[in-house]
Amino acid sequence: MKTELVLSPEVQAVVDAIKNTGKSWHEIALPDHPIYPQFARKLVVTGFNTPDMEGDEDRIYVNVRQYLTLREGNIIYKRLEMPDWMIHEGNVEEIMGKNGVLKGTLRTTDDEDKIIEEKVEVLKAKSVQYIRFLIKTKSVHLVDIFAQFMGMYIPMFDIEINEI
Repeated sequence: MKTELVLSPEVQAVVDAIKNTGKSWHEIALPDHPIYPQFARKLVVTGFNTPDMEGDEDRIYVNVRQYLTLREGNIIYKRLEMPDWMIHEGNVEEIMGKNGVLKGTLRTTDDEDKIIEEKVEVLKAKSVQYIRFLIKTKSVHLVDIFAQFMGMYIPMFDIEINEI
């Protein structure tokens, strides 16, 4: 007796895509290093976590590695540990809407409620709470969040990234 699982081409394509998905959560290519152009470089998000939810900290730790791949032969030469990106309770982000950042009017009035001054203010939220909101409401994907934060990570840790 012989048992065989038969898949349609569409289902087989999904199964193949799952099997070929890399281990990283996000990758971003880096420009060539001025001293070591033989390497293709990229930053890879290898993991992320949050501390105890019962504690006072409200942080997300993003683990980052730099991969050096020899251009000749496309072989990974070295994986370098990079500083972890810590998104903490003090960080704030601009709140995005459908047409850009959300804004409000900051109004100053006197004791008789007469308007003294009005100015447009960009709304911000605490980063960790905002990230949770975005993910839980399915407003963005986790990969989109990593892409945004890695854009900030590169200039912040430029020295560490280029000390290879």
